[in-house]
Amino acid sequence: MIDRVTLIDPKGGRFGRGLIKAEIDIPKDAWFLTSHFIDDQVMPGTLMYESCMQSMRVYLLRMGWLAESPESSFEPIPEVRSRLRCRGQVIPGAKKALYEITIKEIGYDPEPYALADALMFADGRMIVQCLDMSIRLTNTNRERVEAIWAAKRAATAFTPSLPNVAAPVRELFTAQQILEYAVGKPSLCFGDAYREFDANRFLARLPGPPYLFLDRITALKAPALQMVPGGTVQGQYDVPADAWYFRANRQNSMPFSVILEFPLQICGWLAAYMGSAMTSRENLHFRNLDGNAILHEDLRRDAGTLTADIAVTKVAQSGGMIIQGYTFKVTRQGRTVYEGDTVFGFFTEEALANQVGIRGAQLYTPTAAETSRHVSPPDWPDSAPLHPGDAHQPPEDGLALPARSYRMLDSIDLFVPDGGPKGLGFLRGTKRVDPGEWFFKAHFYQDPVIPGSLGLEAFMQLLKAAALHRWKDTLPAGPWHFESFATGARHSWSYRGQIIPTNNLVTVEAVIDAFDDEQRLVRGSGYLHVDGRVIYNMREFAIRLVPGL
Repeated sequence: MIDRVTLIDPKGGRFGRGLIKAEIDIPKDAWFLTSHFIDDQVMPGTLMYESCMQSMRVYLLRMGWLAESPESSFEPIPEVRSRLRCRGQVIPGAKKALYEITIKEIGYDPEPYALADALMFADGRMIVQCLDMSIRLTNTNRERVEAIWAAKRAATAFTPSLPNVAAPVRELFTAQQILEYAVGKPSLCFGDAYREFDANRFLARLPGPPYLFLDRITALKAPALQMVPGGTVQGQYDVPADAWYFRANRQNSMPFSVILEFPLQICGWLAAYMGSAMTSRENLHFRNLDGNAILHEDLRRDAGTLTADIAVTKVAQSGGMIIQGYTFKVTRQGRTVYEGDTVFGFFTEEALANQVGIRGAQLYTPTAAETSRHVSPPDWPDSAPLHPGDAHQPPEDGLALPARSYRMLDSIDLFVPDGGPKGLGFLRGTKRVDPGEWFFKAHFYQDPVIPGSLGLEAFMQLLKAAALHRWKDTLPAGPWHFESFATGARHSWSYRGQIIPTNNLVTVEAVIDAFDDEQRLVRGSGYLHVDGRVIYNMREFAIRLVPGL
């Protein structure tokens, strides 16, 4: 039930204990379709499970779990309860199925054994989830397996037949160390020089779970505690195929805000490594200021491991503030998928309190005639999952707007399809600030503020509403979905303020710059303001509808 193995990573997966991805092509006359059932051809659920087990066996064989006894075999572990969920099917017309097996426990007891979570996708859509899948290699033990290894037999043709097998990743800083920096003791990540920040002094942090998207630092060429340009760092994030934000965003494509956060969080890590906080005895807060970027490839549940390379391009200090420039490039399986440049600043509490917002902001004011042409926005029920920990699985709908846990607007208060300076559309959405919402707890430790990326996400949600209004009723038959962000579209953003728990009302406004009916792409620009102060500017943002789920 396997045609090819596309990835084996001994340290991959969200548990860091191993990951394998395998695929099978689905012929129209596949035996498992023609034999099951008459007039209702579908791949048996038992074969879906078997396919995942075969992928798991390949992983363990590749790791060297061999046995010479004819009585040895791979089999499930008795008394281990597994949970299987089937939410889709493989039927004639399907092109390819993908299996993704994440090892969560592996060892000897005394027989070699492993536990894993498995996902199966049909043409990119997740259809099967199996939790706590178990396997053991019977009638052997650690000593016998290692004796086979010690024999040092000649290499077989098996190894070079797997060109995509990932080499063991060199972790300079582990997920646990990064987590300590985000929400724990920074000295456990950066060493004794940071011990004063463990309890007695404020330090700008990375976001904590569930908004932390950095698993490891894999390369570093920058002097510690020296805030100078020229340094580089590489980090990685293992995208869980069942990550909470896929459910919350109701898409199989990754939310744009997550894609953006990944490289920017590595910038924040490097800023701390360079000792930025130690340049002043005042508490310094880390804020993103500007950015320009382009997405080359839509990132979906099967993204696997993302790698980002970051370089410090400039460092400047003035009036108690620090300005740092960075470039970033995100790759997946060797392909560049997202790249750009960005600017961050370190600010005192006084400087943040006195921010005046976007200077020279040119907000569009709809006329009374435009306001009278307001139409109802697309239906947007306030649905589960209600928070990141909510395991509710909403119905699959590639054109659905986000569930409550990723909904960044309470309502779209004004929608004029022929409004705005170009007569292509004007939208205004609002959100009441709730100090109890999950993102204040995650972003940041001792410094609660709504992530700027979620403000951009609110703007993207306005563009999605405009796209649905224009095209939803005229789309060709079949499933459709939103790309994470329109691939190939350059975009930029600026932040000159923050949204904190004591604020009251966030307002987001979008003017539509262009529609492309052939590509089903909408492009827009706009502003975000909080309690009347304009603090974000979004330029040339774009969303596209594409076929499939």
